[in-house]
Amino acid sequence: MYYRHFRLTGPPFEALAGPEALYLSQAHRESLAALEWGLLHEPSGFTTLTGETGTGKTTLVSSILARNFAQLHAAYVINPKLSFEDILRVVLGQFGIACMESNKPDRIEALVSFLGARMPNERLAIIVDEAQGLSEDVLEELRLLSNYGQRIGKYLQLVLVGQPELALRLKSPSLRQFNQRVAARSVLNRLSFVEAHEYVGYRLRARDGRSRDIFDSEALDYLLRHSAGIPRQINVLCHNAMLLAYSGGAPLVDLKSARAAVAEHGGSLLGGAWTLTIPSKGAQLIYVGVAALALLLLAGYGYRAVPTQAPRTNADASAAVPAQTARIIGDASINVARESQAAFKATAKATVKTVAKQIVASIPALVS
Repeated sequence: MYYRHFRLTGPPFEALAGPEALYLSQAHRESLAALEWGLLHEPSGFTTLTGETGTGKTTLVSSILARNFAQLHAAYVINPKLSFEDILRVVLGQFGIACMESNKPDRIEALVSFLGARMPNERLAIIVDEAQGLSEDVLEELRLLSNYGQRIGKYLQLVLVGQPELALRLKSPSLRQFNQRVAARSVLNRLSFVEAHEYVGYRLRARDGRSRDIFDSEALDYLLRHSAGIPRQINVLCHNAMLLAYSGGAPLVDLKSARAAVAEHGGSLLGGAWTLTIPSKGAQLIYVGVAALALLLLAGYGYRAVPTQAPRTNADASAAVPAQTARIIGDASINVARESQAAFKATAKATVKTVAKQIVASIPALVS
């Protein structure tokens, strides 16, 4: 395996990392605390966790469920496209509740009976991932379901985990009753550049490695700039760059491998938008050539016309300067302008030829 080439004990950038490789930035710690509060203590029963795709929301949910809180019974729904009846079926199955009937009222009654049999300090929770995909009808059914817990004085917690579109949807007038019930809200932001470096170092240390022993500093900076601070993208880019360096027999991931990894992955991943990358030498020559031609055209604008007659003077100027003197000055100005124009044309012609040669010479490098 490639990781042995870098003297690591395992692949450092696996999508599903173990607890030893769980990096918690400040935003992750805050969101984890919000999840714990929402599941164990929030009296309103409604909690939301939102963040961009790949920021680690599902990882946090898995982490907190792995703690196995004695007072918490949680059902985890990962398919938001299910109908409310199917969600009830999944929830009942995960709680181990037997229900012979398949209709909605009987399933609700079975869940409420199970909730009523809990001890005062116990809580039931339904966690829905990718919740931005829930229909408005399902959201309303979930809101009504939570009312049963209030009616019998028991806690039925609802945690919605989703992308930023979830928060926008809940602000719509048709969902205002649901939105008013959400008391605990957490947003999982992207990693900062410093945190992204810490993240890579943390994942490598979990495999007995160090950043400086695996990545050239410029290469790692390049990868992280194009990751948009999203852990999933950091994993993909660093993994691919290490594979490329390994296939080339390089002891370190260099800038060439980093650029190739980013190019293979479609450039920057900041919400699907591209960022500026360092152009190739051939492209740089073209940029310089275009800029030079633009400057020549701009400068030449000032020489677009040279007068053939001396400028006329107004009455006051004619009185102050004799006519013969004015004519001599005007003729001299015309001659100077003509000489300057000729010199400019000669310089422009030579510059254009030089730039054209550089562009032609760079074409093979661009094609290859």
